[in-house]
Amino acid sequence: MGDSLGSYRSAMRDAWRGWWINWPLSQRIRVGDVLDTTGDTIRPAGDLAKYGITFETGAAAPPADFLYDANGSVKVTFKLAGATPQGFSALAAADAGALVSFDGSSSVLALFTGLTQDRFADTRAVATGLVRRYWSGDWAKELAGVTDVIAAAGGTVLAAAERDASAELRVDAHAGAGPIKLADLSGKVAVARSSAVGLQWTGTEVTPFYRVFRLRRDWLNRVETDYGPKQPGRGAAPGVVPPLLVEEARDDPDSVLETL
Repeated sequence: MGDSLGSYRSAMRDAWRGWWINWPLSQRIRVGDVLDTTGDTIRPAGDLAKYGITFETGAAAPPADFLYDANGSVKVTFKLAGATPQGFSALAAADAGALVSFDGSSSVLALFTGLTQDRFADTRAVATGLVRRYWSGDWAKELAGVTDVIAAAGGTVLAAAERDASAELRVDAHAGAGPIKLADLSGKVAVARSSAVGLQWTGTEVTPFYRVFRLRRDWLNRVETDYGPKQPGRGAAPGVVPPLLVEEARDDPDSVLETL
């Protein structure tokens, strides 16, 4: 049996470079969430408001829908209500749905519809706030924050565990009234039968992808070189944060923040 979740993660990393892959998809991720990246485990650590950092969010424009079928190694055969095409065994004649067949042992079908993107409206305010919190000793360099979130109205993920895996999907009743499209298989479907499918997930209001930022390592090294190492319980040096650091964060937030 293959690592079906690993196949899904690998496929999504190729398709969404620079984004983190959320699993399970029902786990809610929000812009401004804070993560502790110490060691090999990612742990929730509150949100930016906990650290006194305020921000506004704004919408971006991702593609409306996303389909991944492993370069054509997944075949989808649709079934209308009242029809009985060859290959179907679990759906009743009155059901509408689809037969999904996988050629490869690590093939993945991922469908996300109704995509929306939420992100920081102004990274300058966040960078400035982080500089102040870091200087005061409230923000550790191991902490990271969520800067962008992709949400979907519906999602379906199937990943083969062996060659020639297959699954029959029953679509929501309203979708069976007319021709069925791939988008109809996203979210409001039920897996009526599966064979050698190692990963199967379907649901609505999901969060498939997000981006994470942290303080730039070269910026941290430069601050330590210029102002001395941080001391326990206080910032890199006593006193108020140097105005030059605040100005740099405000004028060029990318010099302070980096994508993780």
